[in-house]
Amino acid sequence: MDYRKFLGKVESAVLPYFGGGTVDAPSRRLRVAAPVRPGWWRFEVSGRVATAREPAGPEGLDGLPRVRGHVWGSRLVREGAVAEPLELMPEEEPPRLAPVCARRWHDGSLVFDGVEFEGEAEDAARRALEEGQSLSGAKGVSAPLRAAFGYALLEAASRALRIPFAPAELRGRVLAVAEGGRAEAEACLRHLVAEREAHLRERAVRAAALDARAHEEREAAQAREYSAGLVSEAQRRVAELGASGRWADERGAVPGRESESWRRAQGQGAHAGQAPDAWRRAEGRGAVPGREAEAWRRAVEHGAAEGREVEARRRAERHGAVPGREAEAWRRAVEHGTADRVRTANLVAEAQRRAGRNGRRAAREDGMDRAERALLGAGARLRDMRRLGGNRLEVTYSFMDERFISIVDADTLQVVDAGVCLAGADGEVTLESLPSVIREAIDTGVLVITRHA
Repeated sequence: MDYRKFLGKVESAVLPYFGGGTVDAPSRRLRVAAPVRPGWWRFEVSGRVATAREPAGPEGLDGLPRVRGHVWGSRLVREGAVAEPLELMPEEEPPRLAPVCARRWHDGSLVFDGVEFEGEAEDAARRALEEGQSLSGAKGVSAPLRAAFGYALLEAASRALRIPFAPAELRGRVLAVAEGGRAEAEACLRHLVAEREAHLRERAVRAAALDARAHEEREAAQAREYSAGLVSEAQRRVAELGASGRWADERGAVPGRESESWRRAQGQGAHAGQAPDAWRRAEGRGAVPGREAEAWRRAVEHGAAEGREVEARRRAERHGAVPGREAEAWRRAVEHGTADRVRTANLVAEAQRRAGRNGRRAAREDGMDRAERALLGAGARLRDMRRLGGNRLEVTYSFMDERFISIVDADTLQVVDAGVCLAGADGEVTLESLPSVIREAIDTGVLVITRHA
């Protein structure tokens, strides 16, 4: 069989397009060549790319699962007080709280199918909503209708108080709102605000503690830099004047025990030509403790007169900038004082350049793909992403019928700001594990969203 005849094969399919860069066919997800307005479209499909050609009527809904509930705005409220977004609503809006039928599309979205016949319960709930009353005395009102009524009350109170909310935040309280009326709705929203403010205060306290710690670390780093500068200055003076024990003793360049050790080293033949060996013997006796000893030994072995080159390589080694085989070459150069130092420095520089290029390329190519894979694996769907300063990503995604915004590290996907209240434990989760934490918060009725989409 000649498979070449299938290359470039174009198929036609009528599919619902909800916006974004993809559209879902019954068996696969396709990339949209050019975005169009949401609706039913006839697509030309070539490979994994779909091109919208013309608007079309709905097709393929009859065999899909049917979901019933009551309409609240652009959402369908079903059993369990779950308020799911309804896709592709008709131009003529259904009456408030009307019974609606939808179909579960292949990607899990709910597609509007039609308005069903309503009874006296819907009319009674609609009148109570218009008059600002509760449903405490109403008979024959189903749980989904009560929940839709409660969400409508919360929406009205939200506009008046200017307190935004997400249905998932108040799912566990919406039936109480339907029974308690407007006063209960306002109390729920004010409680939500109090929880958000408490979260912001806790985050401010943690940020202040982190700033204080960072200040202490900066001061310690400055102290270490100052100490390293003194050592470098001593190296320079020794290189200029010669490694003379008499000079060191008279000028106090090696104070305390070091002076005595240096005199002993000098007495064993440490004239200017033997300074490296004498210094190593002095160091072996503990004359130069701490990191300064190691820095001094390296400087002496490689020739302190090389100046900036030695200091630069010392910093490179200290910061771990010598990966792979270059590390072994550098170690041999440090231990044996090989004459191959120029070649080693070149290898180090090339390794640093390659690591920088590869790291930047991987971050650009893998950032969005890795985030999308992590979310898909957790049952969420990526909606948008943008790069922030400090190597961070702002990720917008939908999960359990809500939209969330989280800030994560671009390399590790470690959460910086979950966008929901996690009591300061944001850094303990990743973008892949965050949806399961959100699911638990919704199921237990403690979800508080701090970054609204």
